[in-house]
Amino acid sequence: MIVRQKNTGWSIIFHTSHGLLAQAIAARLNVASDLPYWFETQVQIGLHDDLHCVYEIGKREHLTDAGAPCDFTLVPMKEGSRVQEMQDRIDEAYRKHTWMGIMQSKHAECLYSGEDVTADMERMLKVEAKRRSAAMANLDIEATTVQSTYDWMQFCDRFSLILCGDDVPAMNRRLEIITDSAGTRFDVWQDEDDRIRADPWPFDTDQVELRVEYRILKQLSFVDDVEFNEALKAAPVECRTVAIFEH
Repeated sequence: MIVRQKNTGWSIIFHTSHGLLAQAIAARLNVASDLPYWFETQVQIGLHDDLHCVYEIGKREHLTDAGAPCDFTLVPMKEGSRVQEMQDRIDEAYRKHTWMGIMQSKHAECLYSGEDVTADMERMLKVEAKRRSAAMANLDIEATTVQSTYDWMQFCDRFSLILCGDDVPAMNRRLEIITDSAGTRFDVWQDEDDRIRADPWPFDTDQVELRVEYRILKQLSFVDDVEFNEALKAAPVECRTVAIFEH
């Protein structure tokens, strides 16, 4: 979940909604003619964070120690469930399409390679690197093509997280979205008229309008995950619209 504190309570955006926003960003990029399997890439961008969430009585896996909703950035990199969760996502992606598995495997490498992770995660990444290489050979795809495509997946993922977190800085202060493997840095900012702008401009029109659903919880803390889940189900669904303008 992406969690932000508001005057009225907690703003909650599910990671599945974040993924859908990332896919919407991908659908507007002006890159389709340059990349193979772009349709499959867009689908995987939308699915890359999907996972069945379990809410159990007495458990507080989705809550902080104080009982507040837990933003995804607060989950430790060494959290034991991360290995199985990522393995499940990779396996499911490969079941849909080999290219989608390659993209999800590359995403796992990007997230966890070089991080302070468990030995189990390191072993999983090594196994998946070999699996990915075999899959690339099967599709007759070069590593440079995989990387350039994954750059756009990472761009969409990161841009979506920035928008979901309402983290675009104001007053013309630039925030890096990503710097891709070719060394191109993409920035986002708000200008003096509070318009969100991006540079370099990657989209197919000079203005892009995006939407993401969220929920506001007025209750500040919860006893366990079940109480939290019941509050989420009861919360009205709202929609945020964001317009991005060419610099």
